[in-house]
Amino acid sequence: MLIGVTLIIGTLFIQEWDQPTKMNGSEGPLQGTSQTFDGDSITIRAVVENASEVRIQIFEDGEKVEDIRESVVDDGDVEKSYDSNGGELEWIVTLEEGVNGEVDVDLSRAYGLNFLPYVLGFAFAGYGFSRRMNESVETEEILDAIIEVEDEAKEG
Repeated sequence: MLIGVTLIIGTLFIQEWDQPTKMNGSEGPLQGTSQTFDGDSITIRAVVENASEVRIQIFEDGEKVEDIRESVVDDGDVEKSYDSNGGELEWIVTLEEGVNGEVDVDLSRAYGLNFLPYVLGFAFAGYGFSRRMNESVETEEILDAIIEVEDEAKEG
């Protein structure tokens, strides 16, 4: 049961606790990769503090599939989504030098694979709970024993 509950809570934190990554254009581009299936969708959102140009590039299996450059105003944002055909997806976000911003990347799985750890967690927790309930219903045998001190046993 503990394994199931840990799997549920761990998956919740890993998948849902998504914080944007802070970046500075002077530090170079922000990049990442992910293995995808056909129909998976990636959404990249960049928010900048100063007016600047933002470039978002998306590559699938080494081939460039998206490349946008967009001018953004102060505290503005740019968002780009792409539906994958399956394979290795690589993304690169570039800000102008000296510009601060945040980048949030969201990967949505087409086949519901995001929910698989939850299903496994509930299955383990349910199995553990049912086992614990069955153990408490069974009658326990009471064992009586006489404990003798070793010296007394030799004398008698």
